Amino acid sequence: ENYHSEVDDESIDLNTFSSLLYESSLFTDETSKLHRYQLEVLNLFAPKKQNRFFLSASTSFGKTHLVYEIIKKMGYKNIILIFPSIALLSENLVKVRSGFRLPLDYKVHTLSDLENNFEGNNIFIFTPERFLSFLDKNVSIPIDFIFVDEVYKIDNGYIIDNETRENERDVAYRMAIFHGLAKYPKTDLLLAGPYIEVFTEDSPDYNPSFDTFLRSFGITKLLMNEYEIVKVSKAEIEGVKERITIDGVEFDFKKKKTKRLRIQEILDRILERKENAIVYCNTPANAEIVSAEFEKPKINTELFTSFLEHLKSKFESNWIIIEALEKGVGVHHGLVPKYIQKEIISLFNSKEIAVDVLFSTTTITEGVNTTSKNMVVYKSEKGQGKGGKPLLTFDAKNIAGRAGRFMEHYKGRVISLEKIFLDTILKKGNQIEHKNYEFIQDRKEIDDEMTPAEYLDDRSKLRIEELNKLQNDRGIPDEVITLFKVISRRVKISIYDEINSLSPLLHARIRKLISELNSPQSLVLNKEGFQAILNILEKYIENETLQFLIERKYKDKNNIEASILYAAMTSYLYEGFGGVYRYHLERMKKVTREIDEEKKEENSEEKKKETNAKRDRRHVNSAMRLSSTLIYNTFKYQLVKYLGVFNLMYKFWESKRINKHFNEVTCIDRLLIKLEYNAFSPAARVASDFGVPQKIIDYYDAGPETRGRILNSFDNYEKQVHLKIKGLVGE
Repeated sequence: ENYHSEVDDESIDLNTFSSLLYESSLFTDETSKLHRYQLEVLNLFAPKKQNRFFLSASTSFGKTHLVYEIIKKMGYKNIILIFPSIALLSENLVKVRSGFRLPLDYKVHTLSDLENNFEGNNIFIFTPERFLSFLDKNVSIPIDFIFVDEVYKIDNGYIIDNETRENERDVAYRMAIFHGLAKYPKTDLLLAGPYIEVFTEDSPDYNPSFDTFLRSFGITKLLMNEYEIVKVSKAEIEGVKERITIDGVEFDFKKKKTKRLRIQEILDRILERKENAIVYCNTPANAEIVSAEFEKPKINTELFTSFLEHLKSKFESNWIIIEALEKGVGVHHGLVPKYIQKEIISLFNSKEIAVDVLFSTTTITEGVNTTSKNMVVYKSEKGQGKGGKPLLTFDAKNIAGRAGRFMEHYKGRVISLEKIFLDTILKKGNQIEHKNYEFIQDRKEIDDEMTPAEYLDDRSKLRIEELNKLQNDRGIPDEVITLFKVISRRVKISIYDEINSLSPLLHARIRKLISELNSPQSLVLNKEGFQAILNILEKYIENETLQFLIERKYKDKNNIEASILYAAMTSYLYEGFGGVYRYHLERMKKVTREIDEEKKEENSEEKKKETNAKRDRRHVNSAMRLSSTLIYNTFKYQLVKYLGVFNLMYKFWESKRINKHFNEVTCIDRLLIKLEYNAFSPAARVASDFGVPQKIIDYYDAGPETRGRILNSFDNYEKQVHLKIKGLVGE
């Protein structure tokens, strides 16, 4: 009945009957069904015992669906779910608030630094960083169950997403698990991830560190990588020069030697069958270039006209994202604004809309769920140039695992333009390691205090003793120094010393900055005060882009020197993403004009128009990528991190000076919130997490007197999104 199918009574034999009976045993309620391997895991969870498991399984296993079935079965009251991205956080917020069958009524919390009312039943949905902030609050609430997704990120060697932030998430993941398990030693637990390699002790490459970690916390291994829930056929066409049939589809590669022609042939044949496809590309620029080269007639965009009109009103119509959508093609990478990424995935997953090809980077392997039957691999590497590296076996399996989806397709199809991709899948992968449970010489200082004593070398032990003395000498209590855990104690102490040694003039400038930032009228960034903070932080910053933005200076009309970071920040705070984008676009056009004037090339007017059109398109796409990198990586991650530790230590220094409690001191908190969320109110911050146009965030941030005006200015797309999220933001 669930699948709207019938069986004629006369055709039922014992085999059919036994099959139907077995299928019925996989349902957990009237609408929810598991596959047999999910059920095996679910059956391991039992009341009145400690349930702690590590699960490695295929991409299509359905780990998150299984988590909710565990919650239903066990009736947990207070739950923490940790996901690697804001996109997955928001997706699960929608799932819980849209009536997903759960045993109890839950309050749902996603903002770690706001909610304090934890009576009744609670689900906390966090990223590792937000979970650490939640732990900083020292909330005394009993937690019954913790789920950590993509747990392979404890090992930096496994991290695949190198687009929107540096590979520092291994520290955040290790900290979240270490401090979480230390605080909740008896809590039920599921750590999960795809295709994680855990070798046996008789393997010559065996590293015991991960097993040691699991044993120390009473966690049982569940290794189910070999169970592919959706069958996937795999083929490579690097050397193919004739016709070839792949899983029932005939492709003709005669006289098609270039990758562009081969992609065209593959996608043409797939689309003829009314199937969809993802094309994996190694960089955002390549995803855009390859999507532009793919020839496809424009489609009827009536079903998403409001979205296209919205994009054209905000950005140039020759932006590749817009041009691609007009022909039924999506482009998805970490340098596309979040709400646009989200809408593109929604269009791709919709069966009614003909956006049936998605050109994507590694962003497709985490943070999104797609319903693609085909995966086409353009290049078997991630990144290029200095930052490029070959795909690991783990990466390749994860990418291939996106072909086919449980309950959507019986079978998926992977076609690679390079033979090395399939060779990589067949290789033995790297074993996951836990650097806090092995004796290593180059351990980072920030890992020292998460490492059991037996794995610390003399150097690490001396560092811990030295830092304890430095902290005690300055009278910094543990309740302060342990906040903002992703920054080492040494850096915090050094920044405190820098603050303590500032001249009265610099202190006055910083106080003026703080005063203006907290003005009720608007968020004002005082130049001299902000520069004083940057001068303190400069020597501790490791990120090259952020270093460059601070080191490179300019002088304003009053001959005041400041970092170009100040100019970029001001543009963003006052004009948002659009202001940063317009700055980059105009700068590129100016450089081009100067080059043209120097060359003074004489071309026909027609040739000039063609050249200018190509340049304009290139400028638009480059300006969008540069703006996204600056905002989503440099501002929202790197800069927030360093400004956050300054904020922490300045508040402590000031609390001693004026003899007030640390929490009563005001500093640059408001700036940090603006950078992370581009919003202030709880409702606006949830909306920002969900991924919506800025005008909707502004609506939830506005007072009653201006909300009506903002609401009336919504375009059709913004109105649709606003209606969709009203129930999610808690208003």
